[in-house]
Amino acid sequence: MILLNLIPFAVSTWLGLFLLARGSHPRLRLAALGLLFYAAALATDNPHLSLSLRLLPPILWVGAILYLDQRVTDKHSTLFAIWQWILLPVTFLLGGFFLINPSASSTFPFAWISLFIGLTPLFWTLMLIQDFISFLQPRQATGVLFTATLFFALGEAFLLLPVDWLPQQYVFPAIGFDLLFLGFCIAWFDAFDEGETFLPDMLRSFVLTLIIVLIFAGQAGFVIAIQTGLTESMRILLFTTIVASILLSVFGNTLQNKLDALAFSRMPSVREARARLITESTILSRKDAGINLSALSEEERSRLTRRALSHFGDLTRLASSPLTQLPVIESRLKSRNIPDTTLDRASELKSLLTESIMKLKPQSEKRFDTTDEWRFYNALFFPYVAGIRPYSKNQEKDLVSHEKEAIDWFRSFVPERTLHNWQNAGAKLIAKDLWESNF
Repeated sequence: MILLNLIPFAVSTWLGLFLLARGSHPRLRLAALGLLFYAAALATDNPHLSLSLRLLPPILWVGAILYLDQRVTDKHSTLFAIWQWILLPVTFLLGGFFLINPSASSTFPFAWISLFIGLTPLFWTLMLIQDFISFLQPRQATGVLFTATLFFALGEAFLLLPVDWLPQQYVFPAIGFDLLFLGFCIAWFDAFDEGETFLPDMLRSFVLTLIIVLIFAGQAGFVIAIQTGLTESMRILLFTTIVASILLSVFGNTLQNKLDALAFSRMPSVREARARLITESTILSRKDAGINLSALSEEERSRLTRRALSHFGDLTRLASSPLTQLPVIESRLKSRNIPDTTLDRASELKSLLTESIMKLKPQSEKRFDTTDEWRFYNALFFPYVAGIRPYSKNQEKDLVSHEKEAIDWFRSFVPERTLHNWQNAGAKLIAKDLWESNF
């Protein structure tokens, strides 16, 4: 049984951490948290804690499904509000209640509530499947997503309504394979949306994790097998060694940057060169060389431009955008005798996007206004170029007078959904400008 739990625990922990390292989009974070809570439920031998933890993956996966495409979220805003303000907090409260009152888990109402929570991903996917087929790319991932969700829901049902022919101790580890397929689908959708590739990066991470786990956790397993047996202390050591090995493999580059900053604190040129090499190697593993920019449809151009704008303040993420391969960027670098490196292309793309955004500004000496002709410029310039967060109470920069006016206007008259729609419309204009300048 320990081996039966150990394999899905290790793979779920790896994929959850891999998705966290992959990006900060809510769909990735929610999918990652679902996997990590599932792994924690496998690791614990406390049945009440395990019950509380295993309530969380289904409801987190609902959020990941809703966040797959903003058009789905916008179209089903009521469902999103139900998930955000009712299902999510109620599930966390119910999990805490089970933990504090273990006897409640065997009572009739709570068993059926748990079953409902476990089946919510299937309900949500069935309700949204037509939108997934209409909106989501690539098409193949939609079928895999639906199939994995179906088996995930069946596994949850078998957990709460056990049957004689399927021992329950085998059901919970088996759910891990459904979660892995779901995590794979989320990563697939996210990479496609970003214009990136993920399989080489994922395979490299998996192989490296496997090697490190076998080296370090294998030693603990060997001692357990030949001498100590599976005592509680050795079980904890085995699981924590696996987690430490996975953390080392997934976040190794981040750790290396931190160590370089310490070791080469008095050698800034060496430190910067090493950081640049690590960053560029990470970016190259994400870039999709198969994208033909000149053959993209208008919708695809707008999508890639929108994603590039969302990474405007993060040069590392911007560097993996396919827009860094625009012909005009190479020409601009050559004209100024700048090396044609990955990060230099990203910096030039940032300048190019800034110039396109400035073209949206009406001919006026004003730096801010609230008329309709200013809305696309306002929606793109202030959040991205100026770097302010209109709806955040904690700003990371000192604001000048017109930026304060802009924030007050956004908060008072522009709902977040409206700002999002304006940014999408503005991204279409930016994409049109970029392609007209290049092809």
